[in-house]
Amino acid sequence: MSSETSSTLTIAREEFSDVRESPARWVFLVGSRPVVGVGLFVVFLVVFYALWVFGYVTLQNKTAMQYILSSLISGNLTLVTLVISINQVIISRQLNSPGELREDIENVNEFRERVFDPEQVDVVPVTPSDFLKLLLESIRRDLQRLGGLTARADDDELREDTDELVSGITDHVDRVIRLIEGSGSGTFDTLSALLTTNYADRIYQIRRLKSKHQESLSEETEEYVDDIVSTLQQLDVARQYFKTLYIQTELAYISRVLLYAGVIAELVLVSTLLALTASGPNLPQVLPPVVAPLVAAVGLLPLAVLFSYAIRLAVVSQRTIAITPFTTPEQEEELNL
Repeated sequence: MSSETSSTLTIAREEFSDVRESPARWVFLVGSRPVVGVGLFVVFLVVFYALWVFGYVTLQNKTAMQYILSSLISGNLTLVTLVISINQVIISRQLNSPGELREDIENVNEFRERVFDPEQVDVVPVTPSDFLKLLLESIRRDLQRLGGLTARADDDELREDTDELVSGITDHVDRVIRLIEGSGSGTFDTLSALLTTNYADRIYQIRRLKSKHQESLSEETEEYVDDIVSTLQQLDVARQYFKTLYIQTELAYISRVLLYAGVIAELVLVSTLLALTASGPNLPQVLPPVVAPLVAAVGLLPLAVLFSYAIRLAVVSQRTIAITPFTTPEQEEELNL
């Protein structure tokens, strides 16, 4: 078995373990959004049919059913209007003058050049996953050099504190690199690998080490400590930038999927309401009990789609709401979702 295949299988086992040990985390963050949306739609369907089977809903009141259908129709129309507003906001942010576009390009290029030394890296990757992987590998190299320098120090406490710090950050770096290598190259795939760490806390630990052992650190060691802090700060900047890209992309995709779901729901609801309001000897006076729960579930389909995507946006925003050197209680908590 090749090393690449073995690595893929390892990542697959880790993802399966995440789903098994934390189903909520899969639903709210790492799971496929279409699967989550379809799952919620099935839950709606099962609940409605259960209410009918156990006799809690009789489905014989025509006026009540017309009222429910009318409410669903108006609610979905409001949702579609909201989707159009989201689209307008996204489009307005992408309409820039040539000067503004040039300024944005220069700012991004300046950030890329500041992160990597041109003498060490000839060409900086353009994809988020490759860029992040190169940045993490740079951090790991500096950590190994820092550990090697302090290993020769006479201060036993310095060696112990440094070994603990280097080991903790290196383990995180290795884990993130494995996640990147075993996942796709999409923006969220890259961003999700950075949601389980607190860089403000890591930087605080490094600066505390430097302050505590100021007299025992050599000038070269202090330089590596400062380089690691600087690179971690750049990594947090990259995370925030990837979050911006992800949110803009996701909002555009949500609006499109919601339009599809809204059109389907409105078509089913309006057709059913017209059938109930029509009169004639061959037309049904009430909605057939077997069909009514399905119609109600279809009416809530846009809500299922909105939930599946919006909940992940909320989790991502919560986990990255602050940038270094500050943090929040939400970012201090473990990502149990």
